[in-house]
Amino acid sequence: MSNDTYKALIDAMVAERSRELGDANKNKAFENIANNLILERFDLSVDEIDAGVTDGSGDGQIDSMYVIVNGTILTEEEPEEIPEKGPLEIDIQIIQSKNCDSFEENPLKIIRNTVSDLLNLGAGYDNYLDRYNEALQDKFALARKALLASAGREAKIRVKVSYATKGRTDSIHPSVSSTADALKADLSRLAATPDVDVEFFGAEKLINISRQPKTRKRDLEVQQHLSSDSGDSFACLVTIDSLVRFLGDEKGDLVRSLFDANVRDFLGKTEVNDAIRTTLESTSDEDFWWLNNGITIVASAIDQKGKKLALTEPLLVNGLQTSSVVFSFMKDQAVSTEFREKKGKQIILTKIIVPPNEKIRDDIIKATNSQTHIPKPYLRGMDIVHRNIEDHLKGAGLFYERRKNQYKNLGKSRSTIVTLAEMAQALMAAFLFRSSDARGRPNSLLKSDDDYKSLFSADYPLDSFKNVILAKHEIIRILAETCPEGGAGFRNDVVYHVLAYVSAVDFHNLKHAAQGWKDKTCSKTELEAAVTAVVALFREGGATDRVAKSPAFQGTVINAAKSLRSPSAT
Repeated sequence: MSNDTYKALIDAMVAERSRELGDANKNKAFENIANNLILERFDLSVDEIDAGVTDGSGDGQIDSMYVIVNGTILTEEEPEEIPEKGPLEIDIQIIQSKNCDSFEENPLKIIRNTVSDLLNLGAGYDNYLDRYNEALQDKFALARKALLASAGREAKIRVKVSYATKGRTDSIHPSVSSTADALKADLSRLAATPDVDVEFFGAEKLINISRQPKTRKRDLEVQQHLSSDSGDSFACLVTIDSLVRFLGDEKGDLVRSLFDANVRDFLGKTEVNDAIRTTLESTSDEDFWWLNNGITIVASAIDQKGKKLALTEPLLVNGLQTSSVVFSFMKDQAVSTEFREKKGKQIILTKIIVPPNEKIRDDIIKATNSQTHIPKPYLRGMDIVHRNIEDHLKGAGLFYERRKNQYKNLGKSRSTIVTLAEMAQALMAAFLFRSSDARGRPNSLLKSDDDYKSLFSADYPLDSFKNVILAKHEIIRILAETCPEGGAGFRNDVVYHVLAYVSAVDFHNLKHAAQGWKDKTCSKTELEAAVTAVVALFREGGATDRVAKSPAFQGTVINAAKSLRSPSAT
């Protein structure tokens, strides 16, 4: 098949994605497609993918950048999520995407300069550099922090630059390949790792990735099992070797997307990990499953073929630390082959359940983790208020992701997906008028019990949640039309301030806003006027990420809104 055919297919995808995003800029649509396909194995949420975009003025030819530590995306908001002890698995993903028909040398040359300027572990970065945008510099700050945290520890560090166009990958000019090799050498030196790659993604490769099945199926070989009469649940004795095969990909890496996203972050609890590791290292005759509670897997279907169970959409919801430590131990070359072979024959108790509905699925996760010290924010999405919001938003053609990627994995378009974090940000702006927190602390909003209760009360009208998120989406569309040059970063800086502005004109406090949004449907004229006012204030303030995250700018916006209140408003 000629490359023209693959280009035509990409162009069709770009046109559709542009429509979904409500953004006429085809280059942004191509960028979004490339990011999603290139990063597919990391199981990032739509919010996490959007947050990695650095494209715009001063981007150093890096359109997106992601720092992933032990399977969890690292953010400017919570860089402390790097575990203080234990092994580290660090992935630094740099993406350059151009909606054009060839691969050129110049972007790679500029990226060489960028990484030289921003990934020097011995340099001090006390102030932002003028020639690069703040979003890009914040990503490199995270990369440096992660790399420095690996000093003196067991660590696997991978750095990858992905260059995506609609070009052919079998006819790349030698000068482009030579510059790519030089970039690899630079990154290997700067990040102190040999595991560096520069990969070219052309139209054919992108189409081939897009055609991969979205429904995950994995086989688990069991030694013995008991099943329920209905065949929807199994208690199995599984060898450690079999579990490791189930958990690994074709490269031998741990497939972290198999771990339930709500509790995935707690793989790094060192005391528990140390205890599991000690059990594995024991030379006694005790079998592993005598000393360990085992793991629990939920799946959407189970197909039994002898001693092999084919699981559809499997997720580990309990025993994540056990699985992670077992996998790491069995891949540890410092452990003798003979000892690993002996341990591989030992048993781990495995429960597999096909829940009949979402409520029971949530109950299983809560019950199996009841003795695990998982903070409440990571189980928020199971609260009844979120199930109610999910059901209500479907009437507006929106899909509320109480659970990470539950609708993304079903192929729902980005424009119809509302994540729990996105809803929390929108409510923080519309109900509490704290737009700088909404912009700067999206993940922290669910960690405070007080904030959470203020945002997600079961007493609030469901239409209030719906109308707030519809207003937020319309503001994004207006910003894309009126400020296209700013890109996604600019829209993200401004949108929550506009939403707070609109709300503060009509409402005075939390109770007033939470009830008032039930009947508030914003006209396009109203939102356009709000966008114009807030964008003007933002540009006067300097139009940077720091301005968007500052309480001072938040105060400026709210005061401007208050000045428009009707004297008779209550």
